[in-house]
Amino acid sequence: MPQAIVHEDAAGPARRRPVRAVEIDAARVAAVDDGIAAIYAGRCDLIVARGAFDAAILGAAGERLDAEASALPWARPNLRAPLDDVHLLGTDAPATPTFQAPRGVALDEYLERSRACAADAATVFPPGFDAEAALRTVLARFAGGRAVEVARADDGRRFVAFTIRRLVDGTQLSIHHDLHYELELYRELARRVDTRTLVSFVATLRAPLAGGELVVYGARSDEPGLPRVPGGHAFDLAAIEERYERHTLRTGEGDLFLLAAGRCLHRVGRVVGPRSRITMGGFLALDARHERVLFWS
Repeated sequence: MPQAIVHEDAAGPARRRPVRAVEIDAARVAAVDDGIAAIYAGRCDLIVARGAFDAAILGAAGERLDAEASALPWARPNLRAPLDDVHLLGTDAPATPTFQAPRGVALDEYLERSRACAADAATVFPPGFDAEAALRTVLARFAGGRAVEVARADDGRRFVAFTIRRLVDGTQLSIHHDLHYELELYRELARRVDTRTLVSFVATLRAPLAGGELVVYGARSDEPGLPRVPGGHAFDLAAIEERYERHTLRTGEGDLFLLAAGRCLHRVGRVVGPRSRITMGGFLALDARHERVLFWS
């Protein structure tokens, strides 16, 4: 069996839980062909597949998105927080808290607004490349033989399959986790999936000249007493970095990572320079019986 590169980063003797990261070349996915279940079981926190997608196709899409950015209908749900001002294509109501909607939007609003915007993300790729089908095929390589499907509401309406995310010069994603099942928009989906964690999937379309790295911490979302800034809900980054181990990841066009985003605190470093960080991605979960993988954004 091909050998994966396993990192258990330790940044000092006072650190606690390691970040378990597995890095493979896409040709050697057999080493982690049940990787989603491994993330759920806690055997790893992060899986990186280099070259999971055609780098030329994704890179060309990323270059076009940067070059034509001013003409595209980007949603900016974090506009009130300039440092975290992520630009989105594919929905203007993501399945996460935002500064515009700190508790997320209601399920019906999410479904309607996502349906209206979904084509915006799909059309950035060249004719003949079906991004949703490509994602399904790649995610299936980590699904242990399970079917991989876009999540649906009880009445059959589809969740959005993926979104395009763009971080420009000077923006970042602050430290957070993504265990969002308590949000109203998950009221149906949370009954059908294993809610122990939420896994994010992210493929790179364009890498910035500097910054934009993913930083994953050994801090768990369910750990009591996680450091927070005085009088606020935000995590105290300086205290987290002092107390916990971390793993830093930089990706290139065509690379994919799967992250236990519901379990591990993580952030995206500030982008530096005129070249944006552009990705496509979303979330996935095992269903309650571990028979299928459902994905959405």
